Amino acid sequence: MSEEEDSAQTDLQATDEASQVNGASLVLQNDSRASLASAFSNLSENDQYDAVLTGLCAKILDDTSEEKAISSLQDPVSLIVEMNGRNVKASGRSLMALIDATVKTQDARAMTNTLSLCLKNGGMTQYGSFQNTITSMPSVATSLVMCPDGSRKSRQERLASLPQVPFDDRGSEVTAALAFTSLVGFSFVTNVLGMDEISGFTNLLLTATIVVAVVDNFYGVIKGGAELTTRNKVDMNLPEKEDLPLNLGSGAITGTVVRGLTRLMNVDTERECECEAAAFFAAYSLGLPCFAFRPNALEAAVLVGESMKTNQEETELSSKLDPLLSDVGIMKMLIWLMAPVAMESSKHAQLIVSDPREAAGFLKRLQQRAELFGDEDALWWMEEEQEQKDLLKWAYAEADYLLRSNKETVTELTERLAGGAATVGDCVAVMEDW
Repeated sequence: MSEEEDSAQTDLQATDEASQVNGASLVLQNDSRASLASAFSNLSENDQYDAVLTGLCAKILDDTSEEKAISSLQDPVSLIVEMNGRNVKASGRSLMALIDATVKTQDARAMTNTLSLCLKNGGMTQYGSFQNTITSMPSVATSLVMCPDGSRKSRQERLASLPQVPFDDRGSEVTAALAFTSLVGFSFVTNVLGMDEISGFTNLLLTATIVVAVVDNFYGVIKGGAELTTRNKVDMNLPEKEDLPLNLGSGAITGTVVRGLTRLMNVDTERECECEAAAFFAAYSLGLPCFAFRPNALEAAVLVGESMKTNQEETELSSKLDPLLSDVGIMKMLIWLMAPVAMESSKHAQLIVSDPREAAGFLKRLQQRAELFGDEDALWWMEEEQEQKDLLKWAYAEADYLLRSNKETVTELTERLAGGAATVGDCVAVMEDW
């Protein structure tokens, strides 16, 4: 046999072997698809829908692009619409994935649409379940309202019985703490480096600071000792505490420094999770399509502005927002902003994580844009500063009552958030007891 014939025979054998390999691969691939189809067909209709819905949402979550999240949401939204049409109830696991996928869009109207579809599906019952339990502050001081304890009081009577909104002066506290630490640190450095030309001056300032701290905290003891020496015919008449300058002797100055140092150095994860859980619970239970764990005045004002737009177009992916520029709507927003404050103040003497100024800032932003909203009747409180203070006080009390009445759920939310990997869907699962 010639070399050419041997070469041709070898090529033919190689071709046959390749054909056999490809054929085997196709057979395995077909068998794999057949196994997948068989396994999928053995699932119930509900499980089939759940598997597809969860897979579509997981694909959105794996994609880090927020710009594509809206368009990518088309498929899972269409699927949940079909499920609603066929009365197929989704599992909590698939609804959690759908909510997390919608959160990625950062769009309140898209979230409103998704929550509406989930409500129609029957898997959610707690969203907005407490919005009818809150009491809005009437515009007339003599108007009677039903209080949470079942009694009927006028607006003025109820305000008189409510606790004050916690005072927060973190700007002054942090400034005082930074000034104190800077003085101590600079004095230490000048002494260590032997800077004799200025160390005398810095030491004098440090000594004066120590004297002020002693007088501020122990003036009563000092005055008592002075009175004792006076009895021994030594003239040491010290002024009364109220007559001292800068409110010395009351502990206010050193207290401000200590609170500022606490703000700068304190890191309390549990406290942060408590405030975040309170904000989430308030937003979800009051039917607000915003689940920011740390609400702020700007986000609240933007949401109100979005809800008042007259050119909102409903699509398959987004729904119109319920108008929030009303007595009830503004009260809901204030409760959301005050919820972290109410939670933190119920457990701690000093506010560190929450900020009551956010609620006041929200009212100020609404007041600045009153002409754009075109509904000044809902902003009847903006003419008088006392009306605004009363509104904040009312909202703080409502937030406090809401959280205290649902303490177990808020505690469970806190524990879930403290785990460090909780998503909005996980928090919704706590609310819905999935």
